[in-house]
Amino acid sequence: MTRPWTRLALALVLFAAAGSAALLYQRLSADRQYQRLLAAGDQALAAGENYRAVEAFSGALAFRPQSMVAYLRRGEAYRAQRRDDEAVRDWREATRLAPDAPQPLIALGDLFDAHGDYSQAAEWYGRAVDRLKDEDPTLLYRLALARYRAGAPGQAIEPLVRAASRSDATAEAHYLLALLYRDTNMPARAVQELEAALTIAPGLTAAREELADTYRALGRPVDEMAQLQLLAKNGDPIRRVAIGQAEARQGQLDAAIGTMTKALADAPTDSRLLLAIGRVYLARAERGDSDSAQRATIALEQALGGTTRRSEGLALYGRSLFLAGNYPEAERILRDAVATSPVDPEAFGFLADAAERMSHDITARDALINLDALEGDTATTAVRQDRARRIGDLSLRAGDYRFAMQWLGGVAEARPDDALTLSLLAEAHWRLGDSDEAKALAARALALDPRDPRIQRVAKLVR
Repeated sequence: MTRPWTRLALALVLFAAAGSAALLYQRLSADRQYQRLLAAGDQALAAGENYRAVEAFSGALAFRPQSMVAYLRRGEAYRAQRRDDEAVRDWREATRLAPDAPQPLIALGDLFDAHGDYSQAAEWYGRAVDRLKDEDPTLLYRLALARYRAGAPGQAIEPLVRAASRSDATAEAHYLLALLYRDTNMPARAVQELEAALTIAPGLTAAREELADTYRALGRPVDEMAQLQLLAKNGDPIRRVAIGQAEARQGQLDAAIGTMTKALADAPTDSRLLLAIGRVYLARAERGDSDSAQRATIALEQALGGTTRRSEGLALYGRSLFLAGNYPEAERILRDAVATSPVDPEAFGFLADAAERMSHDITARDALINLDALEGDTATTAVRQDRARRIGDLSLRAGDYRFAMQWLGGVAEARPDDALTLSLLAEAHWRLGDSDEAKALAARALALDPRDPRIQRVAKLVR
Protein backbone atom coordinates (compact mmCIF):
# COMPACT_ATOMS: atom_id res chain seq x y z
CA MET A 1 0.00 0.00 0.00
CA THR A 2 2.90 2.36 0.66
CA ARG A 3 4.52 2.00 -2.75
CA PRO A 4 1.75 3.71 -4.80
CA TRP A 5 1.76 6.63 -2.37
CA THR A 6 5.51 6.84 -2.57
CA ARG A 7 5.41 6.84 -6.33
CA LEU A 8 2.73 9.54 -6.35
CA ALA A 9 4.74 11.75 -3.99
CA LEU A 10 7.82 11.28 -6.11
CA ALA A 11 5.87 12.21 -9.23
CA LEU A 12 4.55 15.35 -7.58
CA VAL A 13 8.05 16.36 -6.52
CA LEU A 14 9.36 15.78 -10.02
CA PHE A 15 6.43 17.76 -11.48
CA ALA A 16 7.07 20.69 -9.12
CA ALA A 17 10.75 20.61 -9.91
CA ALA A 18 10.01 20.66 -13.62
CA GLY A 19 7.65 23.60 -13.13
CA SER A 20 10.24 25.51 -11.13
CA ALA A 21 12.84 24.80 -13.76
CA ALA A 22 10.49 26.06 -16.46
CA LEU A 23 9.78 29.24 -14.51
CA LEU A 24 13.48 29.72 -13.87
CA TYR A 25 14.20 29.24 -17.55
CA GLN A 26 11.52 31.77 -18.47
CA ARG A 27 12.94 34.27 -16.03
CA LEU A 28 16.46 33.73 -17.31
CA SER A 29 15.22 34.06 -20.87
CA ALA A 30 13.28 37.27 -20.05
CA ASP A 31 16.32 38.70 -18.30
CA ARG A 32 18.52 37.91 -21.30
CA GLN A 33 15.94 39.53 -23.61
CA TYR A 34 15.80 42.60 -21.32
CA GLN A 35 19.58 42.94 -21.26
CA ARG A 36 19.79 42.45 -25.03
CA LEU A 37 17.14 45.11 -25.73
CA LEU A 38 18.67 47.52 -23.23
CA ALA A 39 22.08 47.14 -24.89
CA ALA A 40 20.51 47.54 -28.34
CA GLY A 41 18.77 50.72 -27.18
CA ASP A 42 22.04 52.14 -25.80
CA GLN A 43 23.80 51.39 -29.09
CA ALA A 44 21.01 53.02 -31.12
CA LEU A 45 21.00 56.07 -28.83
CA ALA A 46 24.78 56.45 -29.17
CA ALA A 47 24.46 56.19 -32.96
CA GLY A 48 21.73 58.85 -33.07
CA GLU A 49 19.09 56.31 -34.17
CA ASN A 50 16.54 57.61 -31.73
CA TYR A 51 13.42 55.92 -33.13
CA ARG A 52 15.12 52.52 -32.98
CA ALA A 53 16.28 53.34 -29.46
CA VAL A 54 12.69 54.07 -28.34
CA GLU A 55 11.54 50.72 -29.74
CA ALA A 56 14.36 48.84 -28.00
CA PHE A 57 13.77 50.49 -24.62
CA SER A 58 10.02 49.95 -24.93
CA GLY A 59 10.72 46.26 -25.59
CA ALA A 60 12.97 46.13 -22.53
CA LEU A 61 10.17 47.60 -20.43
CA ALA A 62 7.83 44.86 -21.67
CA PHE A 63 10.16 42.33 -20.03
CA ARG A 64 10.87 44.44 -16.95
CA PRO A 65 8.15 47.09 -16.36
CA GLN A 66 9.78 48.35 -13.15
CA SER A 67 13.13 49.22 -14.74
CA MET A 68 14.22 52.73 -13.81
CA VAL A 69 17.12 52.52 -16.25
CA ALA A 70 14.87 51.70 -19.22
CA TYR A 71 12.58 54.63 -18.43
CA LEU A 72 15.60 56.91 -18.02
CA ARG A 73 17.11 55.83 -21.35
CA ARG A 74 13.82 55.99 -23.24
CA GLY A 75 13.33 59.50 -21.86
CA GLU A 76 16.72 60.43 -23.33
CA ALA A 77 15.65 59.03 -26.70
CA TYR A 78 12.38 60.97 -26.57
CA ARG A 79 14.30 64.13 -25.69
CA ALA A 80 16.58 63.59 -28.69
CA GLN A 81 13.42 63.38 -30.84
CA ARG A 82 12.14 66.63 -29.21
CA ARG A 83 9.21 64.72 -27.76
CA ASP A 84 9.65 66.53 -24.48
CA ASP A 85 6.29 65.69 -22.93
CA GLU A 86 7.00 61.99 -23.29
CA ALA A 87 10.53 62.46 -21.97
CA VAL A 88 9.17 64.21 -18.88
CA ARG A 89 6.65 61.40 -18.37
CA ASP A 90 9.37 58.73 -18.50
CA TRP A 91 11.73 60.60 -16.23
CA ARG A 92 9.01 61.23 -13.67
CA GLU A 93 8.26 57.51 -13.71
CA ALA A 94 11.96 56.73 -13.30
CA THR A 95 12.00 59.02 -10.27
CA ARG A 96 8.99 57.24 -8.81
CA LEU A 97 10.62 53.84 -9.27
CA ALA A 98 13.98 54.92 -7.84
CA PRO A 99 13.47 57.94 -5.56
CA ASP A 100 17.13 58.02 -4.53
CA ALA A 101 18.50 58.04 -8.08
CA PRO A 102 19.80 61.50 -9.12
CA GLN A 103 20.00 60.83 -12.88
CA PRO A 104 16.32 61.36 -13.82
CA LEU A 105 16.18 64.42 -11.57
CA ILE A 106 19.18 65.94 -13.36
CA ALA A 107 17.67 65.08 -16.74
CA LEU A 108 14.46 66.90 -15.80
CA GLY A 109 16.47 69.89 -14.58
CA ASP A 110 18.43 70.02 -17.85
CA LEU A 111 15.24 69.89 -19.92
CA PHE A 112 13.51 72.73 -18.05
CA ASP A 113 16.75 74.74 -18.07
CA ALA A 114 16.97 74.41 -21.86
CA HIS A 115 13.39 75.67 -22.14
CA GLY A 116 14.15 78.72 -19.98
CA ASP A 117 11.93 77.54 -17.11
CA TYR A 118 14.61 78.20 -14.53
CA SER A 119 12.35 77.87 -11.49
CA GLN A 120 11.41 74.31 -12.49
CA ALA A 121 15.02 73.54 -13.39
CA ALA A 122 16.15 74.71 -9.97
CA GLU A 123 13.49 72.54 -8.30
CA TRP A 124 14.74 69.35 -9.98
CA TYR A 125 18.43 70.22 -9.58
CA GLY A 126 17.76 70.88 -5.90
CA ARG A 127 16.28 67.41 -5.44
CA ALA A 128 19.30 65.87 -7.16
CA VAL A 129 21.67 67.83 -4.92
CA ASP A 130 19.82 66.49 -1.87
CA ARG A 131 20.61 62.95 -3.04
CA LEU A 132 24.25 63.60 -3.98
CA LYS A 133 25.05 66.12 -1.22
CA ASP A 134 28.34 67.79 -2.24
CA GLU A 135 29.65 64.98 -4.41
CA ASP A 136 29.08 66.80 -7.71
CA PRO A 137 30.28 70.46 -7.78
CA THR A 138 29.05 70.80 -11.35
CA LEU A 139 25.51 70.05 -10.21
CA LEU A 140 25.81 72.63 -7.41
CA TYR A 141 26.88 75.16 -10.05
CA ARG A 142 23.91 74.31 -12.28
CA LEU A 143 21.54 74.64 -9.33
CA ALA A 144 22.97 78.03 -8.40
CA LEU A 145 22.86 79.26 -12.00
CA ALA A 146 19.23 78.18 -12.39
CA ARG A 147 18.24 79.99 -9.19
CA TYR A 148 20.15 83.08 -10.31
CA ARG A 149 18.39 83.07 -13.68
CA ALA A 150 15.07 82.54 -11.92
CA GLY A 151 15.62 85.85 -10.12
CA ALA A 152 16.59 84.41 -6.73
CA PRO A 153 20.29 85.32 -6.27
CA GLY A 154 20.03 85.06 -2.50
CA GLN A 155 18.93 81.41 -2.71
CA ALA A 156 21.71 80.65 -5.20
CA ILE A 157 24.52 81.64 -2.84
CA GLU A 158 24.43 78.66 -0.46
CA PRO A 159 24.97 75.83 -3.02
CA LEU A 160 27.60 77.85 -4.86
CA VAL A 161 29.54 78.56 -1.66
CA ARG A 162 29.70 74.78 -1.20
CA ALA A 163 30.98 74.34 -4.76
CA ALA A 164 33.49 77.20 -4.57
CA SER A 165 34.91 76.00 -1.24
CA ARG A 166 36.23 72.79 -2.82
CA SER A 167 39.87 72.53 -3.78
CA ASP A 168 38.86 71.71 -7.36
CA ALA A 169 36.48 74.68 -7.69
CA THR A 170 36.39 76.26 -11.15
CA ALA A 171 36.95 79.90 -12.01
CA GLU A 172 33.39 80.01 -13.34
CA ALA A 173 32.03 79.01 -9.93
CA HIS A 174 33.90 81.86 -8.23
CA TYR A 175 32.79 84.28 -10.97
CA LEU A 176 29.12 83.37 -10.62
CA LEU A 177 29.37 83.63 -6.83
CA ALA A 178 30.81 87.13 -7.30
CA LEU A 179 27.77 88.09 -9.41
CA LEU A 180 25.49 86.78 -6.68
CA TYR A 181 27.29 88.83 -4.05
CA ARG A 182 27.12 91.86 -6.33
CA ASP A 183 23.37 91.50 -6.82
CA THR A 184 22.77 91.04 -3.09
CA ASN A 185 24.77 94.17 -2.26
CA MET A 186 27.92 92.53 -0.88
CA PRO A 187 30.60 94.12 -3.10
CA ALA A 188 33.54 93.32 -0.80
CA ARG A 189 32.78 89.60 -1.03
CA ALA A 190 32.28 89.99 -4.77
CA VAL A 191 35.83 91.34 -5.04
CA GLN A 192 37.19 88.33 -3.12
CA GLU A 193 35.47 85.87 -5.46
CA LEU A 194 36.50 87.75 -8.60
CA GLU A 195 40.11 87.77 -7.45
CA ALA A 196 39.85 84.04 -6.74
CA ALA A 197 38.43 83.43 -10.23
CA LEU A 198 41.29 85.36 -11.84
CA THR A 199 43.87 83.48 -9.77
CA ILE A 200 42.57 80.25 -11.33
CA ALA A 201 42.00 81.67 -14.83
CA PRO A 202 43.83 84.98 -15.44
CA GLY A 203 42.39 85.13 -18.96
CA LEU A 204 38.75 85.13 -17.81
CA THR A 205 37.90 88.50 -19.37
CA ALA A 206 34.36 88.72 -18.02
CA ALA A 207 35.65 88.38 -14.45
CA ARG A 208 38.30 91.05 -14.97
CA GLU A 209 35.74 93.44 -16.47
CA GLU A 210 33.42 92.83 -13.54
CA LEU A 211 36.29 93.36 -11.10
CA ALA A 212 37.11 96.72 -12.70
CA ASP A 213 33.44 97.75 -12.46
CA THR A 214 33.26 96.65 -8.82
CA TYR A 215 36.42 98.58 -7.92
CA ARG A 216 34.84 101.64 -9.55
CA ALA A 217 31.63 101.18 -7.54
CA LEU A 218 33.70 100.90 -4.36
CA GLY A 219 35.56 104.12 -5.12
CA ARG A 220 38.90 102.41 -5.77
CA PRO A 221 40.06 104.14 -9.00
CA VAL A 222 43.68 102.96 -8.78
CA ASP A 223 42.63 99.31 -8.60
CA GLU A 224 40.09 99.88 -11.37
CA MET A 225 42.76 101.39 -13.60
CA ALA A 226 45.08 98.42 -12.99
CA GLN A 227 42.42 96.01 -14.21
CA LEU A 228 41.60 98.17 -17.23
CA GLN A 229 45.27 98.30 -18.21
CA LEU A 230 45.48 94.51 -18.04
CA LEU A 231 42.40 94.28 -20.26
CA ALA A 232 43.94 96.71 -22.75
CA LYS A 233 46.99 94.52 -23.32
CA ASN A 234 45.20 92.57 -26.03
CA GLY A 235 45.38 95.61 -28.30
CA ASP A 236 41.63 96.18 -28.63
CA PRO A 237 41.16 99.97 -28.99
CA ILE A 238 37.88 99.88 -27.07
CA ARG A 239 39.79 98.63 -24.02
CA ARG A 240 41.88 101.77 -24.10
CA VAL A 241 38.66 103.75 -24.30
CA ALA A 242 37.66 102.23 -20.95
CA ILE A 243 40.93 103.57 -19.53
CA GLY A 244 40.12 107.00 -20.96
CA GLN A 245 36.65 106.90 -19.47
CA ALA A 246 38.11 106.03 -16.06
CA GLU A 247 40.49 108.99 -16.39
CA ALA A 248 37.56 111.23 -17.27
CA ARG A 249 35.60 110.08 -14.21
CA GLN A 250 38.58 111.13 -12.10
CA GLY A 251 38.51 114.58 -13.72
CA GLN A 252 41.63 113.93 -15.82
CA LEU A 253 39.98 115.12 -19.04
CA ASP A 254 43.17 115.98 -20.92
CA ALA A 255 44.67 112.56 -20.10
CA ALA A 256 41.43 110.89 -21.18
CA ILE A 257 41.47 112.65 -24.55
CA GLY A 258 45.12 111.69 -25.04
CA THR A 259 44.39 108.02 -24.29
CA MET A 260 41.42 107.90 -26.63
CA THR A 261 43.14 109.81 -29.42
CA LYS A 262 45.92 107.20 -29.44
CA ALA A 263 43.29 104.48 -29.69
CA LEU A 264 41.60 106.36 -32.54
CA ALA A 265 44.83 106.28 -34.53
CA ASP A 266 44.46 102.48 -34.72
CA ALA A 267 40.73 102.58 -35.53
CA PRO A 268 39.89 105.99 -37.06
CA THR A 269 36.33 105.04 -38.05
CA ASP A 270 35.28 103.20 -34.88
CA SER A 271 32.02 104.88 -33.87
CA ARG A 272 32.36 103.73 -30.25
CA LEU A 273 35.69 105.54 -29.99
CA LEU A 274 34.32 108.67 -31.62
CA LEU A 275 31.33 108.66 -29.29
CA ALA A 276 33.58 108.28 -26.22
CA ILE A 277 35.85 111.11 -27.38
CA GLY A 278 32.80 113.26 -28.00
CA ARG A 279 31.66 112.66 -24.42
CA VAL A 280 34.99 113.82 -22.98
CA TYR A 281 34.99 116.94 -25.12
CA LEU A 282 31.44 117.59 -23.91
CA ALA A 283 32.64 117.32 -20.32
CA ARG A 284 35.22 120.02 -21.07
CA ALA A 285 32.61 122.10 -22.87
CA GLU A 286 30.32 121.93 -19.83
CA ARG A 287 33.08 123.79 -18.00
CA GLY A 288 32.81 126.68 -20.48
CA ASP A 289 35.38 125.63 -23.10
CA SER A 290 33.73 126.68 -26.38
CA ASP A 291 36.52 125.11 -28.48
CA SER A 292 35.75 121.71 -26.90
CA ALA A 293 32.08 122.11 -27.87
CA GLN A 294 33.12 122.44 -31.51
CA ARG A 295 35.45 119.44 -31.25
CA ALA A 296 32.68 117.40 -29.66
CA THR A 297 30.34 118.31 -32.50
CA ILE A 298 32.83 117.10 -35.10
CA ALA A 299 33.53 113.80 -33.33
CA LEU A 300 29.87 113.08 -32.65
CA GLU A 301 28.82 113.90 -36.20
CA GLN A 302 31.32 111.29 -37.42
CA ALA A 303 30.06 108.78 -34.82
CA LEU A 304 26.50 109.09 -36.12
CA GLY A 305 27.65 107.63 -39.45
CA GLY A 306 28.69 104.38 -37.71
CA THR A 307 27.04 101.62 -35.74
CA THR A 308 26.63 103.44 -32.44
CA ARG A 309 23.17 103.54 -30.85
CA ARG A 310 21.42 106.28 -32.78
CA SER A 311 19.43 107.81 -29.93
CA GLU A 312 22.57 108.12 -27.79
CA GLY A 313 24.53 109.62 -30.68
CA LEU A 314 21.79 112.12 -31.46
CA ALA A 315 21.47 113.06 -27.78
CA LEU A 316 25.18 113.84 -27.46
CA TYR A 317 25.30 115.60 -30.82
CA GLY A 318 22.32 117.75 -29.83
CA ARG A 319 24.01 118.56 -26.53
CA SER A 320 27.17 119.64 -28.32
CA LEU A 321 25.13 121.98 -30.53
CA PHE A 322 23.46 123.41 -27.42
CA LEU A 323 26.81 124.07 -25.73
CA ALA A 324 28.05 125.66 -28.96
CA GLY A 325 25.10 128.09 -28.80
CA ASN A 326 23.07 126.68 -31.70
CA TYR A 327 19.84 126.29 -29.68
CA PRO A 328 17.26 125.87 -32.50
CA GLU A 329 19.24 123.10 -34.21
CA ALA A 330 20.01 121.50 -30.85
CA GLU A 331 16.30 121.30 -30.01
CA ARG A 332 15.51 119.80 -33.43
CA ILE A 333 18.17 117.10 -33.10
CA LEU A 334 17.13 116.31 -29.53
CA ARG A 335 13.49 115.91 -30.58
CA ASP A 336 14.74 113.28 -33.02
CA ALA A 337 16.77 111.65 -30.25
CA VAL A 338 13.76 111.15 -27.95
CA ALA A 339 11.72 109.83 -30.89
CA THR A 340 14.32 107.18 -31.78
CA SER A 341 13.99 103.73 -30.23
CA PRO A 342 15.58 102.49 -28.06
CA VAL A 343 15.62 105.94 -26.53
CA ASP A 344 18.58 107.18 -24.51
CA PRO A 345 17.18 108.61 -21.23
CA GLU A 346 19.69 111.47 -21.05
CA ALA A 347 18.23 112.81 -24.30
CA PHE A 348 15.17 113.99 -22.36
CA GLY A 349 17.31 116.05 -19.97
CA PHE A 350 19.23 117.62 -22.86
CA LEU A 351 15.98 118.36 -24.69
CA ALA A 352 14.58 120.07 -21.60
CA ASP A 353 17.57 122.44 -21.49
CA ALA A 354 17.35 123.30 -25.20
CA ALA A 355 13.57 123.72 -25.21
CA GLU A 356 13.66 125.90 -22.10
CA ARG A 357 16.30 128.12 -23.72
CA MET A 358 13.91 128.51 -26.67
CA SER A 359 11.02 129.33 -24.25
CA HIS A 360 9.20 126.15 -25.27
CA ASP A 361 8.14 125.54 -21.70
CA ILE A 362 5.65 122.70 -22.25
CA THR A 363 8.17 120.75 -24.35
CA ALA A 364 10.81 121.22 -21.65
CA ARG A 365 8.39 120.23 -18.89
CA ASP A 366 7.20 117.08 -20.68
CA ALA A 367 10.80 116.05 -21.37
CA LEU A 368 11.59 116.28 -17.65
CA ILE A 369 8.48 114.29 -16.75
CA ASN A 370 9.55 111.52 -19.16
CA LEU A 371 13.08 111.56 -17.74
CA ASP A 372 11.71 111.26 -14.20
CA ALA A 373 9.55 108.30 -15.20
CA LEU A 374 12.44 106.52 -16.92
CA GLU A 375 14.95 107.03 -14.12
CA GLY A 376 12.53 106.40 -11.26
CA ASP A 377 14.21 105.53 -7.98
CA THR A 378 17.60 105.14 -9.66
CA ALA A 379 17.94 108.92 -9.28
CA THR A 380 18.64 110.32 -5.82
CA THR A 381 15.89 111.95 -3.81
CA ALA A 382 17.57 115.35 -4.08
CA VAL A 383 17.81 115.08 -7.87
CA ARG A 384 14.15 114.11 -8.18
CA GLN A 385 13.05 116.95 -5.91
CA ASP A 386 15.05 119.52 -7.86
CA ARG A 387 13.55 118.15 -11.07
CA ALA A 388 10.04 118.34 -9.63
CA ARG A 389 10.56 121.99 -8.70
CA ARG A 390 11.75 122.70 -12.22
CA ILE A 391 8.69 120.93 -13.67
CA GLY A 392 6.49 123.07 -11.44
CA ASP A 393 8.32 126.24 -12.46
CA LEU A 394 7.95 125.42 -16.19
CA SER A 395 4.25 124.68 -15.70
CA LEU A 396 3.84 128.01 -13.93
CA ARG A 397 5.48 129.84 -16.84
CA ALA A 398 3.23 127.98 -19.29
CA GLY A 399 0.10 129.00 -17.35
CA ASP A 400 -0.74 125.50 -16.17
CA TYR A 401 -1.15 126.56 -12.54
CA ARG A 402 -2.92 123.51 -11.15
CA PHE A 403 -0.27 121.20 -12.59
CA ALA A 404 2.41 123.48 -11.18
CA MET A 405 0.80 123.34 -7.74
CA GLN A 406 0.79 119.51 -7.78
CA TRP A 407 4.55 119.25 -8.41
CA LEU A 408 5.57 122.17 -6.22
CA GLY A 409 3.36 121.04 -3.35
CA GLY A 410 5.17 117.70 -3.12
CA VAL A 411 8.56 119.41 -3.01
CA ALA A 412 7.42 121.93 -0.39
CA GLU A 413 6.14 119.14 1.80
CA ALA A 414 9.45 117.27 1.59
CA ARG A 415 11.58 120.43 1.90
CA PRO A 416 9.66 122.93 4.05
CA ASP A 417 12.69 125.28 4.21
CA ASP A 418 13.13 125.51 0.43
CA ALA A 419 12.45 129.23 -0.03
CA LEU A 420 12.33 129.22 -3.83
CA THR A 421 9.83 126.35 -3.94
CA LEU A 422 7.60 128.10 -1.39
CA SER A 423 7.76 131.25 -3.50
CA LEU A 424 6.77 129.42 -6.71
CA LEU A 425 3.97 127.62 -4.89
CA ALA A 426 2.74 130.97 -3.55
CA GLU A 427 2.50 132.29 -7.11
CA ALA A 428 0.55 129.20 -8.24
CA HIS A 429 -1.97 129.70 -5.41
CA TRP A 430 -2.26 133.40 -6.23
CA ARG A 431 -2.86 132.69 -9.94
CA LEU A 432 -5.66 130.30 -8.93
CA GLY A 433 -7.28 132.94 -6.70
CA ASP A 434 -6.20 131.61 -3.30
CA SER A 435 -4.67 134.86 -2.06
CA ASP A 436 -4.57 133.98 1.64
CA GLU A 437 -2.49 130.83 1.10
CA ALA A 438 -0.35 132.70 -1.44
CA LYS A 439 0.45 135.46 1.07
CA ALA A 440 1.27 132.97 3.82
CA LEU A 441 3.64 131.00 1.58
CA ALA A 442 5.28 134.16 0.21
CA ALA A 443 5.88 135.44 3.75
CA ARG A 444 7.55 132.15 4.73
CA ALA A 445 9.75 132.26 1.61
CA LEU A 446 10.76 135.87 2.20
CA ALA A 447 11.65 135.14 5.82
CA LEU A 448 13.91 132.29 4.72
CA ASP A 449 15.68 134.22 1.94
CA PRO A 450 14.87 137.95 1.82
CA ARG A 451 17.53 138.77 -0.82
CA ASP A 452 16.49 136.45 -3.66
CA PRO A 453 15.02 138.67 -6.44
CA ARG A 454 12.54 136.01 -7.56
CA ILE A 455 11.21 135.65 -4.03
CA GLN A 456 10.99 139.43 -3.72
CA ARG A 457 9.03 139.62 -6.99
CA VAL A 458 6.47 137.05 -5.84
CA ALA A 459 6.11 138.78 -2.44
CA LYS A 460 5.23 142.03 -4.23
CA LEU A 461 2.89 140.22 -6.61
CA VAL A 462 0.71 138.68 -3.90
CA ARG A 463 0.40 141.75 -1.62
